[in-house]
Amino acid sequence: MRKIMSVLSVMAVMAGSVSAQNDGVEVITAKDVIEIGDLTEIAYDFKIHPLKGNRHIDRIGGIKSWDDGKVMLARNGNSDKVMRFDNYEYTGAVDGLGKQDQYYFIEDFSYDKANNCIYIENDQYLVTYDAKTFQFKGRQEVNLRIQNILNLGDKMLYFGYLTDEMDASRYREDKVYMPKESMIIVDRDERDLNKGTILYRESNYERNHMGYPELFFVNPKNYSTCLPGNVNRIVTFNDLKTVTDVYKFKLGSHEIPQKYLDIMRQDEISLEDFATATNVLGTLGEQPSVSLTYNIMVENGVVSFRTSYNYRNEFPGSYSPYLYWVHKKEGTKVYKHLRIPGLKFDIDPTGANGVYQVAVIENFDESSIDKDVPMSPLGQKIIDEIKKQTHNNPVILEFRFK
Repeated sequence: MRKIMSVLSVMAVMAGSVSAQNDGVEVITAKDVIEIGDLTEIAYDFKIHPLKGNRHIDRIGGIKSWDDGKVMLARNGNSDKVMRFDNYEYTGAVDGLGKQDQYYFIEDFSYDKANNCIYIENDQYLVTYDAKTFQFKGRQEVNLRIQNILNLGDKMLYFGYLTDEMDASRYREDKVYMPKESMIIVDRDERDLNKGTILYRESNYERNHMGYPELFFVNPKNYSTCLPGNVNRIVTFNDLKTVTDVYKFKLGSHEIPQKYLDIMRQDEISLEDFATATNVLGTLGEQPSVSLTYNIMVENGVVSFRTSYNYRNEFPGSYSPYLYWVHKKEGTKVYKHLRIPGLKFDIDPTGANGVYQVAVIENFDESSIDKDVPMSPLGQKIIDEIKKQTHNNPVILEFRFK
């Protein structure tokens, strides 16, 4: 526990005050958002991988990759199975929804090469399967209510509420107790997370108003995530001990008074402060802000990611659930849509492979072709690969932002 508390002290210093965070913070408003980004101009190093299999592959949700894409896990669209692909070929799936002692939902999943395991998290349990036969092996309990899990070689990365903090009484006389969610790195096979190193702490109050670090697409070639707040911080943690800021940003120019930021971070809040802050933050919630930040890549001075966001009516033009950000020393570009000339649909990355963004292209037909503009070479390559597919299976597009 002493090790954890020392890291918390460091993190408290790193968090700093809002005035300090405002140094170097980039503020993006509606006038800065570009309607459509031509992917053939703003990205490079495109790779097209047809997904192979002797059956129709279920609709794909989020994707995680290991060993440069040699092993890829994907949650299906119904979030009841985890499919495995080896060198982009379907090899089987974990299918244990609702079965005794297995899982009743899929919040997150991971692959452990050393132990030949696929983990699916359910509350404080790692539900464990053989990574090749997909047979159920058992459940392992950890002292954390898990939000995210990820194997990183000989380490495991967790995000969630430590059980003893979550189970503590929420109300104490005239105060409200706020448990804190922790991002913890620990040895791969260690299930007592008090023995790990805490990289980040966030109160339940902050999490509900500011979001949480999205660790789903962290991978062994890209140790980065976003620490949310009034100012959002893209950070790296390459040494697996501390986080280092690489880009600070916010959506919208509104400010949250320091008083309420301080209240959100407290372990215990008076009922009066809690009620006042809830009213104030509820009103501020109507302003533009980032909800969650995904697909975070930090490579050679380029920081790229996508965000979900609220207050969409402030942004003129077409509707888009995401904004795509590409930040470099020269400046930042933010796009509502990513498109390939000749194709009508958006390219929405839902995974990562090393430093590559990964997008799934499926359910393609003639209506997907934009006949009003010349077909780009990349668009034609995608069409050619789709036409070769059997069972109407999708293709994967990987790319890096310039």
